[in-house]
Amino acid sequence: MEHYDVRFLPDGRTERIHAGATLFEAAGQADIILVSPCGGRGTCKKCRVRLEPSGQEVLACQYRIHESVTVTIPAASRLYHHQILEDGADKEIQISPMWRKVFISTRCDSLDQVCDILSKQYIPIVSRPAFDYCATDYGKGLTAVLHYNLPLKGWDIVAAEPGDTAGRLYGAAADIGTTTVVLRLAELKTGKILATASAANPQHQWGDDVISRIEFASTYEGQVVLQKAIIDCLGQLLRQAAAIANVDLRYVYECTAVGNTTMNHLLLKWPVSQLGQSPYLPHRVEACTVSAAEAGLTIHPAGVVFTPQNIAGFVGSDTLAAAVASDLDTEHQTTLLVDIGTNGELVLCHQDRLYTASCAAGPALEGARILHGSRAMAGAIQRVVVNSDDIDIDVIGGGRPHSICGSGLIDALAVLVELGVIDSTGRFLGREDLEGGRLSAKLRDRLIEHEGQPAFVFAAESGKPVVILTQGDIRQLQLAKAAIRAGIRMLEKTAGITEDQIEKVLLAGAFGNYIQKSSAVTIGLLPAVPLERIHFVGNAASLGAMEILLDRGVRAGCETLARRMEYVELATRAEFQDIYADCLMFEKR
Repeated sequence: MEHYDVRFLPDGRTERIHAGATLFEAAGQADIILVSPCGGRGTCKKCRVRLEPSGQEVLACQYRIHESVTVTIPAASRLYHHQILEDGADKEIQISPMWRKVFISTRCDSLDQVCDILSKQYIPIVSRPAFDYCATDYGKGLTAVLHYNLPLKGWDIVAAEPGDTAGRLYGAAADIGTTTVVLRLAELKTGKILATASAANPQHQWGDDVISRIEFASTYEGQVVLQKAIIDCLGQLLRQAAAIANVDLRYVYECTAVGNTTMNHLLLKWPVSQLGQSPYLPHRVEACTVSAAEAGLTIHPAGVVFTPQNIAGFVGSDTLAAAVASDLDTEHQTTLLVDIGTNGELVLCHQDRLYTASCAAGPALEGARILHGSRAMAGAIQRVVVNSDDIDIDVIGGGRPHSICGSGLIDALAVLVELGVIDSTGRFLGREDLEGGRLSAKLRDRLIEHEGQPAFVFAAESGKPVVILTQGDIRQLQLAKAAIRAGIRMLEKTAGITEDQIEKVLLAGAFGNYIQKSSAVTIGLLPAVPLERIHFVGNAASLGAMEILLDRGVRAGCETLARRMEYVELATRAEFQDIYADCLMFEKR
């Protein structure tokens, strides 16, 4: 099968993809999320892009790639991209951050005088935390640094800076995942996202799942090690983002951080042992503001780290942030939000009630514990498709394949199910079982033995297998997909609905927008709803964290939203194990 290059402007990204794929798919692989309320049916007309150099407008979900092409994506077709700046964006954010800076040009001999001047500008100062005002010369005027006091509905004056620094006001939003950490640096006055940086969560060396890290942090020494690791990671990402945006970290005043409850507790150095024991109670669920200096993060001396509310022991502030980004607080359709990661977080909205649960999916769907699995990186297989008598693959970067990442694994599993290479239990069929069937000779030749177990070759070089999926890999993927699917079915059962009543599925997560909807349904990861009901919402937790950073109204509303979310503890439900066992199976759809 032919492959072509698709160049996206103004991003400057180029993605290599197989012939017949849509521009919408290519954009997703390039980490560009397009608006698609209709689910890719071409009826909403919101994913318009321009072919260059002709300027012809086409719908990205309908245009199939048959040659290399350059396309320009207008702001109105992007989901969330610079959403607070562009009038045509899918969603607007009210810019009302927790921080404000006011330049005062007149000489002020005391803090009282500063407060008097601010009050004359109708800026209510409700408290004055202690800092040494007289220690600095403000002969050329000063800039008052203000932080909003939500309970008192007014401003605290937390610092004064010599000269006019009112134009330098920045904040960061971080999504601390079990596997990956994503941080965005923003200008607080305008909401403009200046830079994004990401890295693997360095805590993985002490365990690639939350239970392992809880065990390691059961001692004070282990707790200190894990807290320092994540703070050092955030500091590194802040420095990277600041360098890209040419921002001085002295003018970064807040880092809003979301994550699952364990990641949240480790960040704040709270005890976590109780999270590993029934009834899995968090140390606390309330929102928390701590001094950045106390946490160990080097930003402005008066800066803070803010963490929104947790929901329960295994549903954290990242799920709350994803619900914020997805507008579940105002959703009236029966909607399922699925955030796929090492811990799969679920929210089901039905008749104005919100049910939530967490599934211990493990890291297999993100490439861990898979023989040739990896994160999404150059050389990783990200897409697997069937052509006339064989399979074809898309590789990140277009070079030689050396591994397979999460989206490729879901495709690969779907292909094996569809071709009948594995049966309903996930067991590989032997060559003799496949003789005389619809499987071509080329596909049968991909079946091999690897260290005493059957395997399927997805990439080879000079006749030698390079990327394979073994029987052991299939079992790991089965466990992960069954955990998520069983969690979904338990929420359906709790809400008293069947899967055909779900009107909308929102697919989130670090690689959620890379997954082929059809593959996710084929393997039973998602409910068997019509594909047009499934929508990609990108890294919703990261986007929600940015909303919480930029809009104090949203931040204030998080407390009410958190109280509305009804936690369903899966492990204590008697029927869960039976449902889980059923979800291990594969059914041809």
